[in-house]
Amino acid sequence: MDSRQHGAGLVEVAVSLLVLSIGTLGLGQLQILAKRLCYEAVQRTEAAALAMDLFERLRANRVALADYATGGIGETGSAALVEPAANCDAGGCSPVQRRDRDLWQWQQALLGAGTGDGSGGLVEPLACIAVSGRRVTVAISWQGFQPLSVPAQQDLCGGDNSAPDAAARQWLQMTSWIGRDQL
Repeated sequence: MDSRQHGAGLVEVAVSLLVLSIGTLGLGQLQILAKRLCYEAVQRTEAAALAMDLFERLRANRVALADYATGGIGETGSAALVEPAANCDAGGCSPVQRRDRDLWQWQQALLGAGTGDGSGGLVEPLACIAVSGRRVTVAISWQGFQPLSVPAQQDLCGGDNSAPDAAARQWLQMTSWIGRDQL
């Protein structure tokens, strides 16, 4: 009688199942990380688009440029803007009324309001607008999943950099020069 073993033993099958399960868990973790990073990229793209939208609103209402300077617009801001009574979409508004409407609509876009399905906007956004002459700086922050490798040194909005979740706040700051009207 031949006493050599044929086929795989129970130990070999158990080891191969263990290796397979560890590999599957690693692939699952990789997929989760990829989804998070993709979402953060979408949030950064949305913040850049919102900043560019505001710059275009400022270019359309150059007369009231200095009046756009504000801090703390957004979910974590000091006070929510209320919808202005004047609907300037049809025209006929003063520059100040246009500014109020622009800032309110921009806040709604920051928060993702008006999309109908609850999508859009940023996670816990906070935005500030600084105007110095014709130079405009827009700073937008939102809550990210992981801390930044280099935390924001200067908080244009006056936020609390010592808060527990402050290290994970993502930042985008854009500056543009708004020229005078050509008459």
